Order: sequence, then structure tokens, then C-alpha cells
Amino acid sequence: MSLRTRLALFFALAIGLALLFQGALSYVALKRLVEADLDRSLLFYVQALAEGRRPPRGEFAFRLVQGEARQQSANFPELADLPPGAYWREGWRVLVLEVPGGTLSVARYDPGAAFALSRFRLALFGVGGVLTLLFALLAGRLAGAALRPLSRLTEVARRVADSQDLSLRVPPEGGGELRALAGAFNHMLERLEAFWERERRFTRDAAHELRTPVAAALAQVEAAERGYLSQEEALSAAKEELLRMKRLVEALLLLAREGRVERADLDLAALAQREAAAFGVPYQGPQTLPFQGDPLLLTQALRNLLQNALLHGEGKGVRVVLEVAGKEATLSVLDQGPGMPEEALKEAGRPFFRASRAPGEGLGLSVAKKVAEAHGGRLELLPNAPSGLVARLVLPLAEA
Repeated sequence: MSLRTRLALFFALAIGLALLFQGALSYVALKRLVEADLDRSLLFYVQALAEGRRPPRGEFAFRLVQGEARQQSANFPELADLPPGAYWREGWRVLVLEVPGGTLSVARYDPGAAFALSRFRLALFGVGGVLTLLFALLAGRLAGAALRPLSRLTEVARRVADSQDLSLRVPPEGGGELRALAGAFNHMLERLEAFWERERRFTRDAAHELRTPVAAALAQVEAAERGYLSQEEALSAAKEELLRMKRLVEALLLLAREGRVERADLDLAALAQREAAAFGVPYQGPQTLPFQGDPLLLTQALRNLLQNALLHGEGKGVRVVLEVAGKEATLSVLDQGPGMPEEALKEAGRPFFRASRAPGEGLGLSVAKKVAEAHGGRLELLPNAPSGLVARLVLPLAEA
């Protein structure tokens, strides 16, 4: 059953119950009014009998039961003895009163009142049913109009699943939550489309970059087999290409760990000092800085920045600086090399992007960027004065 049908049935049921409740109240009020009028006339009839006066009209009748003695009018209906109370019996309104030694039953024949009450019940159910049906049809049309944006969203989702075309969008129709849902769905499609494009480009570049060292190593082995190179030269060249492929695979594995950070308590200052000493560059900053993060990823990110600075920054003025500002820690690697042009700064961080012809895989900055983002931070690349580059890992500190 569709949501439109369920809504229409829900509204129809709610309206039907409301009409039934209102009609029942009206019926009870009318019945009490009719019965009260008939009971008053019966009490007047009792008073006339008690005073020995002539009954007011012929539709009245009585029966007096006192022990074994019975006395009744000729027109009294054939009714069983009833306890004191008020009753409806076949068009008769019967009022049974308790008297000394027995009961007095007085009755008034008024089929019009009983017929009016039965017609009122019939009209109540008939009109209520018709109105409920009309409201169900109206609710169905209104629900269809209100849910049209949701139907179009479902249609677009089905088309995306069938065609894998992420360029499709949902028209921002309707209002309130449905319009917000359409906007959120379109935003999700935009994110998925961008992610798909990044993955497609990354896969293409990764396949190309991995194919290159494999082809080069194979060429060296084939050259040695044909006698163009000695085995020592071919082995050395193949080893170099395999090492390059190893670095590529390690970088790709790190990129694949995006968002999956195994956080642990560590000393960010000690980590920075250790890597600075390993690369033989000075360190500037605090001696200790508690931090929660993945030590393997942070170490690899800092090594990549240092390797880039030593390679592309020509090793000039390379140093590591750790600073704390507010709720963020900034781990920077500075150099005084040639730096990067402004256009390259915008593209840096994209996998396999190279800003110079120096040897490398073009994955160092992209790995550092993903590591920073996985920790909730960011990678910033800024010009260094008077020359060079500042590569900064901006990392949020855990709240105390």
C-alpha cells in the first residue's frame, strides 16, 4: 500500500470517527429530548388517572398490577411485566412506576417519534458514510499533491540506481521538510559525483604510476637477458624501480586509510623532534605536547613534508616548527628553496600532482593532506618569506 493511500485512509478514518462521534452526540441529545417530552406526557396521564379524570387522548394506556389483581385499559399492548423504569416497545413509550403493593405501567403509542429516531440513525450513518468517502477522495488528491516531490525523489533515486548517472537532480518542489529533503538528496548526489570523479581520476593515475615501475623493471630484466646490460646493472635498476613501486603502494595504502584513525595518546613534540633529528634539521617548539592521534600516520605525514622540503626545496633552510594556538596545534616544515607558483599551490595535495621535474611519485603532499583531514585538521601550503615554502599540518587538540 502506497504512502498516499495510507494517508488518505488515515484522514478518512479520522474524519469518519469525528462525524460518527458528533452524530452520536446529536442522536443521544435528540433521543433524550423526545423521551423527556413523552415521559412528561405520561406523568400527566398518571396524574389524570390518580384524580379520576378522563385520559387526555386515546393513544395512552395503563396497567395496574397489585398482587394477584390486574387492571388495565383495553388498548394496553401485550407486554410482559417490567421492573420500574422507562422503555421503548414496538412504538410504545412505557413508563413503569412503583406503587403501594405493585406497579403502575403507563404507555403512549407514538410511532412517529420512534420512526423519527430510526430515520435519524439512518441519516446519520448514510450522510456520515458519504461524507467520509468524499473526504477520502479529497484527502487522496491532497496527499498526492503534497507527496509529489517525494515521488519525484523516488523516481530520481531509481533512475540513478539503474543508470549510475550521478548528474541527475531532484526539482526543489514542495515546502518544509520535503523541500529540505530534496535539497539534501541533491547535495548527496553532488558529493557522490565529486567523489566518483576523484576516485576515477585517482584510479586512472594510480594504474599509470604503478604500471611505470613495473614496465621499467621488466625492461631492465629483458635487456640483461639479451646482453645489453650486465646482470649487476639490471639488478640495480630493477631494484630501484621496485623500491619506487614499494613507496607507491605504501602511499596508496595510507590514502586508502582515509578517515580510519586509530587514535592513541602520544607526545606530538617528541614525535616532531625525533623526525627532525632523523633528517638532520633543527626543531623549534615546546619540549612536550600531549596529543591523541595515529602515530604511524602522523610520522609518515611529517616525513613526507620533510622529504619534499629536502628534495624540492633543495635542502635550504629546512626546519621543523611546532606551535600551539588556541585549540589547534600547527606542525610546520619550512624551507628557503625556490618555492611553488601560486597555480601549483592550488593543485598541490592532489594525488600524483608534481610541481617540479624532480624525481618522485607525487603522493607525498596528498598523503599528508589526507592524514590531517583524518585527524579533523587540514594541510596548508603558504609561501615562505623571502623564498621557499611553508607546509603546515593544522591539527585540533583534544578538549581537556
